Amino acid sequence: MDGLDRRRLLGLLTGIGVAGVTGGLAGCSTADTPGERSGVSIGLLVPATGANKEVGADLELGFKLYVDLHDGKLGGRTVRIEVEDEGETTKSGAAALESLYKAQVLAVVGVANPDLLPFVRDRVEEAKVPLLAAHASPAEMPSAPFIWRTSYLTDEPALAIAHYLRRRLSNGDGRVSLITVPGTAGAELMLGFTGVYGSGAQDPITVKSGIKPTTSDYAQYAAQIADRNPKAIFCNLPSTHITKFMAALENAGLKPGRDVELYAPGSIAEGPALDDLGDDARGLFTAMHYSADLNNLANHTFSSLFQAKFQRSPTAFAVAAYDAAAILDQALTLAGDGTISAQKVNTLLSTVGQVISPRGNWQFNQQRSPQQKWYLRKVEKDGPILSNVLISDLATLG
Repeated sequence: MDGLDRRRLLGLLTGIGVAGVTGGLAGCSTADTPGERSGVSIGLLVPATGANKEVGADLELGFKLYVDLHDGKLGGRTVRIEVEDEGETTKSGAAALESLYKAQVLAVVGVANPDLLPFVRDRVEEAKVPLLAAHASPAEMPSAPFIWRTSYLTDEPALAIAHYLRRRLSNGDGRVSLITVPGTAGAELMLGFTGVYGSGAQDPITVKSGIKPTTSDYAQYAAQIADRNPKAIFCNLPSTHITKFMAALENAGLKPGRDVELYAPGSIAEGPALDDLGDDARGLFTAMHYSADLNNLANHTFSSLFQAKFQRSPTAFAVAAYDAAAILDQALTLAGDGTISAQKVNTLLSTVGQVISPRGNWQFNQQRSPQQKWYLRKVEKDGPILSNVLISDLATLG
């Protein structure tokens, strides 16, 4: 990635103010650092292939954007970024992690496959190299001293929506239907929702369908839900399934947006997935810890820079990796001069405190995952462009 020209950077920020560079970006280190600081190697564990490759691309863009904005340094130390392809399986991800350990990286950032974290948990603890997971992390995985999460736990989209619907639908008495694809993440989402919402949450329906279903594939599920006559539906379905499900609901006499509201985890409408959904998904509500139109200085700055450099809106994935770089920047700044070790960095991560982020300020909790705000978004046209339009705050979780 080419470095941003500083004159052009200041030009981009004319309407925001120079404070956007010095104070609005998360965790900026001071320009002058005393003494001579040795360079460091940071590993990026991101998929370049497979189903999560778009997530991996945004993780890499977000991390490298932060480093570019800081003259290729973190904590005043020149950074060498080692990138390994996580691939699509836990086996390929574990092998890529070993390659980063052989390169003697000081920390690892990335992991797009939530199943990889519990698979490599013991190995991370053995290696004693901090891993900053920048995508969804299993809610049921026990916390580990060397694993930090800068994105979210897999059940949190459901928790955020359940808290919101409890307030809206008679304190949990309004009927809500649940539908999910099989898998650990889906089970955690369903349990999270029912645990918060209460008896009004109906028994989840588990979908059995292929990768590219038709509307008729969803007819039986839509009919079941229509018979239950819910006031809202929480659906954990892939982007390629959502519009088929919405069409099947309408065929069953339950038109989304008119007869019932649909809610889903924000990841299904993030980045290229939003384009995959298309106009037929308009009216779908999603929960996410970031929205590109959040009104804060850090986001104005970050979003402007990201759009200018990559000609598209930033995603929550890019923000989580950007914040991981900011956190490492702060930890390495606290380390001062002289030699630095992975164990020392891990100790300093616990002292970072509040992160000034495009998503809004947040901090690590005792489980080393974010305590942060969640936002309600709606898939709608913003001018001619299909967007995740910010509606309101949902809850603070973590």
